[in-house]
Parts: sequence; structure tokens; C-alpha cells
Amino acid sequence: MVKRITTLALVLVLVAGTALAGAHPGGIARQLALGGSGYSPAVVGPNIILNPFIYEDPTVMLLNPAYQNMYRDYAWMNIAGGLVNGFNSATDNGYGRQFAGVNFAFGKELGLGANLSFDPSFTNFMVTQLASFVNAFSGRAAQTGLRPVDVFEAVASYDLGGIDVGFGFLYGWASNTSKSSATPAPSASTDNELSARVLGFRLGVAFDMGGGSAFDASAAIRLDKATDNVKATNGAGASANAGDYSASATEIQVDGRLKLKMSNRVNFVPYVNFVTISGEPKQDAPATGGTALVNSAKVTALLIGAGAGMEYRISNFYFAGGVSFKSGKFKVESSSGAPANSTTTFSQTGTSFPQFNLGMEWQLLDWLTGRLGYYRAFLSVNNKTETSAPAAGTTAESDTWFGNSNVVFGSYAGPDNSLITLGLGLRFGNFALDGTVSDEALRRGFGLIGAQDNMNTFGYLTASYCFE
Repeated sequence: MVKRITTLALVLVLVAGTALAGAHPGGIARQLALGGSGYSPAVVGPNIILNPFIYEDPTVMLLNPAYQNMYRDYAWMNIAGGLVNGFNSATDNGYGRQFAGVNFAFGKELGLGANLSFDPSFTNFMVTQLASFVNAFSGRAAQTGLRPVDVFEAVASYDLGGIDVGFGFLYGWASNTSKSSATPAPSASTDNELSARVLGFRLGVAFDMGGGSAFDASAAIRLDKATDNVKATNGAGASANAGDYSASATEIQVDGRLKLKMSNRVNFVPYVNFVTISGEPKQDAPATGGTALVNSAKVTALLIGAGAGMEYRISNFYFAGGVSFKSGKFKVESSSGAPANSTTTFSQTGTSFPQFNLGMEWQLLDWLTGRLGYYRAFLSVNNKTETSAPAAGTTAESDTWFGNSNVVFGSYAGPDNSLITLGLGLRFGNFALDGTVSDEALRRGFGLIGAQDNMNTFGYLTASYCFE
């Protein structure tokens, strides 16, 4: 009872002190509540899919660094937890889904900021591909225990008048090393390394065309690397290495959108996006006394998408939605090389059409916004395996593809083919809190008041503060 009274009193105090001057509601929780999607909730990481027809939202900063200039002196945090539906469990507690950002204005034109712990890369997936390659071909087990890559990005934006430009520099790393040796030398020793890193660059522009119309475009390139090295010396000081292996990948992503003002209430919003990834595990040095591998493997992925929709806005109601076409292809090519010359190619192609991203929000109170979203992808998937001169040692893989936290407009043409979401947005002065609401909350009671089962009232949460 005391907890309930305290919670209610705190809410009343916040409401009583509300001043709506500077809050910028939005973020990933708003996107999820307005027809976005999580690509694969079973995978650690948000895999956030944006509703591409919501033209302005703080989340777009994760794609286009020029958007930073629209959110000056601004801090945001994705608290996550409970995903969209509000369920809570040991494997769904927000870990791996939390990240934050901050942006400071320097004068009227320059903005400098940072994105903290947000990893949009393919790197963690390349770690699993490298482990599969080592297990299949090396004669030793792959090392394990590498944590997800810790990523930090510095972002700069500049206002050139009618054009905002932005640039981002990203670097992330993780390592798990072990060393042991005995004295006196020469003696047996080990020096093992398991590591991963990503280096990335982003460039974006946001162009005000006048009359309420606008255009934005962004491009990103990321260079991924993972290593698995096992080095040793025997008791006589001679090399007894177990082999050095690495995997590298290159990612390229391009996005573009247009907002055409059709009337005081309606904007027409078309968009296109393109993602390509190419990665390859390999042997850098054979084990002592071993021979160089002739086996090879290559991983590629390609995503293309386009869509058209609209924004509709009146004084207390907003709608953003439209239809998209998406096609994504993932391919793993394995070869044993001479003399067997066997090859195995596994490819998975997913196509979504039509795909709907629909969202609406309305003002319930001055400080409270209600949201409702709908996502649906009519999906077809084709899996194909081609084998030539099969021989022992070849392998083909089927796995969840792309990285842990990729953010794109629309969808990956993935398995989440139907999703209805609810959301709430709260504003208290310059502070905003946005969240998805469990559809079970209305059936079982709000978790902070009366629910007795393992159900949270709110699923994904985003908090932000504008301190200008």
C-alpha cells in the first residue's frame, strides 16, 4: 500500500510541475509503438526497424548524423527491457539493448555529440561465423567467451543555412586474452587471443526545400574484424601454435527519403534504402607442423527496399503510414579447394510485399500522448542449397543474419510478419518518457499497481531531456 501511495504521489507532483517548453518526445519506444518492429526478438539486441513515414524523430539520428542539428542540447537513453509486449524474464531484462546519446550545441551552427554503446555493425555475427569456420576446418575447437563489442561514436553536425550536414566516426572493440608461462626459460607458455573490432564512418545531409518540403540522405561504411589465435611454446621453447584465424567484413548502407508537402495536413513521404555486406573467414597461419588450409568460406548479404506513404497531422492527432517492398538475400559459400574441389552454397532470400508500417498518436492530456501501431509484412522465403562434388569437411550454415542492432527504414523482410502495438508518451518540462505498453496490462492490471504475474506494464522505454 505504501508503495502504491508513493508512486501515485510522485506522478501527481510531476504532473503539477509540468511545463511543456522544451521536451522532444520520441525515440525507439515511439517508433515501436507507431508501426516499427524488432527484427528478431529472440536475438540479443534491439534490431530496430523504423517506421519510414515518420519523417522527424530523434531515432533518425542513428541513421543520418545531420539530424543531430535538429536536436541540439539533447540527451536520450534507451532503457529497453521487456521488449515490445512487456514480458519480463531472465533472458529479456534489457541487457544488451541499452544505449544512449548526447548532443551539445556550440553557437548557432555547430553541434558535437556522441552515441554510447550503440552497435549497428555485423561484427558480432562475424564472430559466430569465424567460430563455425574454425570448428569445421581447423582441427581444434574455436575459442569462446568473447563479450559483445563495446561501441562508441563521435558525431558532428553543422548548419549551412538550408542544409544540415553531419559526420560520424565509430569505433568498437572486445577482447579476451590469456597468457601463461613457467620459469625458468625456456619453458612451456601459451598466448591466446580472441578479439573483435569495428571501424565505421557515416555522412548525412538534411535539406530544407522550402514550403514545408524536405529531403535527407545518409551513407555509412563499417569495417569489421574478428580474430581467434592460439599460440604456444613447448617445454623446450619451440613453437607449438594451434593456428591463427580471422574474419573480416565490409558493410555499406545508403538511405534516402523525401517529404513533399501536399497540403497543410498531408505530406507525401517516399524512401529507398540499400545495404550490402561481404565477409570472409580465413586461416592466417597454420598450426605448427600443419599445412595451410585450402578450405574457404564467404558470407554475403544484400538488402534493397523502397516505399511510399504519408503523414497526416491536425492539432491533436498524427498519422504516419505507408506501403513498402523489401528484398533481402543472405548467402554462405564454402569450398574445400583442391584436390576435392567440392563447393556448397546456401542462400536464403526473403521478399516482403506489401509491407505495412502504420502508426497514429493523439494528445490525451497536455502531458500525455497515446499511440497505436500496426506492422505487417506479407513474406515469402526461399532457402536453397547447391553442392558440387561433395566431400568431407564442407559445411553450409543457416543462421539469423545481419548484426545485433542494425537500424533501417521499414524492415529486413524478416519473420515478424504481424505486430500490433500500444504506447504512451509522457512530458514533464524538458523531460520526456516514451514506452510501449503491454496489451495484457488492460486485462490483468498495471504492473506497478496490481499485476501479480511476470508481466511489466511497459515494455521498451526511451527517456530524453532537452537542456537548452
